[in-house]
Amino acid sequence: MDTQPRPRCYSFAPPAGFANEHVAWLVAGLTEVTERHLDMVQRLSPPLLDQRLGDAPSSVLQITAHLGWGDSYWLGVLRGEAIPAPDALDREQHEPPSPVPLEQALAACRQVRAVGLAALQELTDPHRVLPWRGEGKLTAHGVLMHLIWHWTYHNGQCGEIALAHGHSHPWTFEQHVGRVGPGTWQGE
Repeated sequence: MDTQPRPRCYSFAPPAGFANEHVAWLVAGLTEVTERHLDMVQRLSPPLLDQRLGDAPSSVLQITAHLGWGDSYWLGVLRGEAIPAPDALDREQHEPPSPVPLEQALAACRQVRAVGLAALQELTDPHRVLPWRGEGKLTAHGVLMHLIWHWTYHNGQCGEIALAHGHSHPWTFEQHVGRVGPGTWQGE
């Protein structure tokens, strides 16, 4: 099954309403990788959402719930107050075949994200060390970068599961950027 993927995005603006421009840029990046993942899973047929890769412990829907749960944990740490994860983000609720509809899991992801980002709007120093019981120093910058990589990694994992089960993603680089060859880069 082929579907048209989300268009490539090489330029996006930081959202308004953040006291710190650096935080706004991190939020823009996190929003892009999140929406890229949510767009991909919405394009999958319902049976694909319950698929795993080999003996892997998680299906596409379980991974998506895990991503939303990760947001609830880490954005809650940044907020200084827990963001309770809705039941739709409990990966055990999605043991295949999942009785929880994808739309419910996606709505829960967006709900958690909205609460977490609202708490970051007044943040002025993303590099200030925060109280943390774990190892190393914890900063808002570090947590937001972690979440960007978290969503990116698991989006690739879900894409691999989809590909292994017959879903394909068309190559769109030339469609959005044009043919790239010798002499086509600026400055050559």
